[in-house]
Amino acid sequence: MSSLNVNNILSLSTTKSYVLKHGYVRRCHVNDAVSKILLVPLAMSVSVASMASPWLEANDPFLRSSLVLLSDAGQMSSPVNHYPMRWSLFGDDLTYLNHGSDVVVVANQQLLYTLNTAKLNRGNRLFKVVNGSNSSLPLGFGQFNEDEKGVYTSVESLGNVFSYRLTAGYSEYQDDTSLNLDDSYFAYSTGAWLWSIGNVDRWWGQGWQHNLILASYAKAAPDVSVSYIGKNSVLGVWSIESVVAQPAHSDYDYHSATRLVSKPLSRFEYGITYQTWFSGINSIQDEKQLAVDAKLTLPSIASFYHSVYAEAASTSNESELGAWLFGWTGSFPLGENVARIVLESQQTSDAHDTTPWLSGSYPSVTDKVANTTYELDDSVSVALYLQLKNDHQIGMSYQNATLDNESIRSTQFTYNLPALAGMVRMGTSYQQRKNNTNQSDTDQRNLWVGYEFRF
Repeated sequence: MSSLNVNNILSLSTTKSYVLKHGYVRRCHVNDAVSKILLVPLAMSVSVASMASPWLEANDPFLRSSLVLLSDAGQMSSPVNHYPMRWSLFGDDLTYLNHGSDVVVVANQQLLYTLNTAKLNRGNRLFKVVNGSNSSLPLGFGQFNEDEKGVYTSVESLGNVFSYRLTAGYSEYQDDTSLNLDDSYFAYSTGAWLWSIGNVDRWWGQGWQHNLILASYAKAAPDVSVSYIGKNSVLGVWSIESVVAQPAHSDYDYHSATRLVSKPLSRFEYGITYQTWFSGINSIQDEKQLAVDAKLTLPSIASFYHSVYAEAASTSNESELGAWLFGWTGSFPLGENVARIVLESQQTSDAHDTTPWLSGSYPSVTDKVANTTYELDDSVSVALYLQLKNDHQIGMSYQNATLDNESIRSTQFTYNLPALAGMVRMGTSYQQRKNNTNQSDTDQRNLWVGYEFRF
């Protein structure tokens, strides 16, 4: 049996549990009051496409919502602003709670079950199929799939030292159909250190619909990375990671990014990221960018847990502010369900458009798709994530932005439900782009459905 070097994670046998036919777990403790609320889905994230990995990956907004809820409730000693986030960074904070707010207990049990699923390598073989009318719009954290159509299968394993996932897919992306190994990785761990090679999605920062640092709007580029976890009296729980990637169809051959995240206070966490894009080892035409982000937890009100956060990114001149975003998010019980609301606003400075990039365009691009929302002139968004007591999940978002001379309005609706011994995911999105110069409109509609089966 493999483990994650997490000392305080207990065996599943300490809690009465039973597995539903769709592969989800609900847990009943002896305490009757807690048992009632634990009939809310505790493991809706089991069928996400990355379960037996060393990380909590950047592909499930509902699981992230539970983690942020625990952070805002004061249970997490580690920052929660860096995905994929190593289990060993926060695993010791997950315990078998049988007291406290109902939504906190539910969120804790959901993540604890997901962690033990990874430890025990349960459901580490996957079959997935997706079909959409168009490629998905980049509308926030945890996109189900960037491809328009695809069939995928994978096998993965998590061990004390070595971990891997091998994914084979046949998919259509940007009018190109091909066989690929997207979402594969190989990792080597020596306790606090972790080395990896692969192409997994990343989301660095606090935003949900916006990101000024590094996001998964585009397909992940092949990269190598190394990370380290530490703890001291100054930084609190902290981690640093360096990544070198080779983006496709970019003006630069390589992308290097280093990020430090830290939580020095129980209510405050931050991240600092420095990025470079370059065309060769001795290149003198490098692009550089500096970004910072932070989250401040606000006092809870009954079972309402909330926080404010911000991000700021420089122009090509690292000392010059280019764009920033502010956001507020809160999670609360809605009857027997759990809801999260996210409000965000992104703005730019005068230097955003007047300080040029050396290549003439924004460098953080893969396959001609921007990796962040930095290019937007301004944007506001609102989103709702609802986890229902019957294991169903609903996501809704609206975004109003401007880019150059265009006004862009985007809406999205997603629905996930356990069915056919797996997870069915469906959704629809609509984007209207209006050119303010010639008053022309361009609409894009997308309807998609997908199915995941783990065995």
